[in-house]
Amino acid sequence: MRRTNQNIFDLSQNPKQNRILAAWCLSHANCGFPNVNPTLGEPWPKPQQQVWDPALFRVDIDVVPFNITGETCADLEEAVARYTNIITSFIAEFRGVTASRLHASGASHVGDDPPFLLEQIEVELRTACSEDQYPEYGMDESYSLTVNTGDALGRAVIAADTIWGAYRGLETMSQLFYYDPSGAVFVRSGSIVDFPRYSYRGFLLDTGRHFLSLDVIKQNLDLMAFHKYNVFHWHLVDDPSFPFYSVRFPLFVLGAFREDKIYSPDQVADVIEYARKRGIRVIPEMDTPGHTRSWNSYDILTRCYIDGEPDGTFGPLDPTNSSIYSLITDLLDEVTQRFPDRSVHIGGDEVSFGYDCWLSNPGVQTWMAERNYTTPQEVEAEYITNLLEVVAGLPEKPQYMVWQDVVDQGITIKEDAIVHVWKEPEWQAEMDKVTSLGHRTVLSSCWYLNKISYGIDWYKYYDCEPESFGGSAQQNELIIGGEACMWGEYVDDTNVVARSWPRAAAPAERLWSAKGANSHSEAAARLEEQR
Repeated sequence: MRRTNQNIFDLSQNPKQNRILAAWCLSHANCGFPNVNPTLGEPWPKPQQQVWDPALFRVDIDVVPFNITGETCADLEEAVARYTNIITSFIAEFRGVTASRLHASGASHVGDDPPFLLEQIEVELRTACSEDQYPEYGMDESYSLTVNTGDALGRAVIAADTIWGAYRGLETMSQLFYYDPSGAVFVRSGSIVDFPRYSYRGFLLDTGRHFLSLDVIKQNLDLMAFHKYNVFHWHLVDDPSFPFYSVRFPLFVLGAFREDKIYSPDQVADVIEYARKRGIRVIPEMDTPGHTRSWNSYDILTRCYIDGEPDGTFGPLDPTNSSIYSLITDLLDEVTQRFPDRSVHIGGDEVSFGYDCWLSNPGVQTWMAERNYTTPQEVEAEYITNLLEVVAGLPEKPQYMVWQDVVDQGITIKEDAIVHVWKEPEWQAEMDKVTSLGHRTVLSSCWYLNKISYGIDWYKYYDCEPESFGGSAQQNELIIGGEACMWGEYVDDTNVVARSWPRAAAPAERLWSAKGANSHSEAAARLEEQR
């Protein structure tokens, strides 16, 4: 289904309008293949298995009726209503539009005889669902979709064992609709069997460098669902600001940009619930000991010195301050209780930026001498080791994620820890090292969407293959997925969506579709329709 509308600047919560915004974004990022003809009713990401029939269904009614034939719950009924609105809006928008408005040239490809009519879309959920279910790592997102096959004349049937698979099937169904140059709306006929290649398909937003409104975060969640992403990595805080309201440490909000640039507990819960209803996990990140300059309302940062005198700046957390561990214990305990997902990202990257500050501080120098430390790497290793003990002792016992820097420093981590690979250009060697150590890994190195360049760049994200480092079958099994990242130095509410999409469509397909789905020309045609 092609998303277009003249009202592209309406940023309301209407899902259709959110998708229209994505359409506008892609219109500013030509696919790189001049005069590409879009496919007609082919989904993105590409399904694992699909067989198209020559027959078409014409959509000739105002509302396509959905019918839930299996198990149901309020979440599924809400999702069906949401997709009913999406599809109905599309039908209403294009029925009767003249060929001159759709395509200046081109005749209908279906001839004069109308094809079959689509009369019903059935949703068959095979297991019970409930409003207290949360998406999790390894959840079953598989589904099947048939349109006009066997005895299903006039019907489309979405079948899934779980509500997460039903969500993915509903999304694919919505993308099978398209308009013909005659002005009529059709849906493809055939069968699809689909499931993700990787269970972790993440998208990072950074709200520590520029505050993002809830509306924009939700728009991004809608677009993630549109592309079958299933993890929202929320980089909550960073050096510039601390917008997360901590109930236990309310003074942290003094590090926010302004008092109205804060995420209250209710707002955080709202984002988590919005994501849950789209089958998206929310993983929070509290990055330490670096990237913490906004934390100083509790006087826990290292003072930097020049020529023996404080220079008025601050570096990483102060390793000589033993109270930092009790503070971090309580803060992470609060975070893991407020975020239902088992995973928490504890950072650990780019601590080297603060090495000079540590070494300039007389108190840190004395502290290092007492331990016979001669390098700042040893200071970092002690902090990270203590941090991992804090995490291991939390009541919720979360599954922790760390940036690759922790492994690069030679610090011992739990075997089941997830290592987030992000550095370029030697990411293949890093993937080989991390998986050789037996750690599960998430790849982001080649999917930093904040790194923009002139011209076409979607294909470089599309070409990134997580298994290209030449590892063994056992190593490849430790790759649990990947994550597109939109860091916030140069984006805010005004441009983060346009900067992210449709470029994020490329890693979405790489993480969902089969490894062999790698043709530029074939992808370009589907991406042209997707926009």
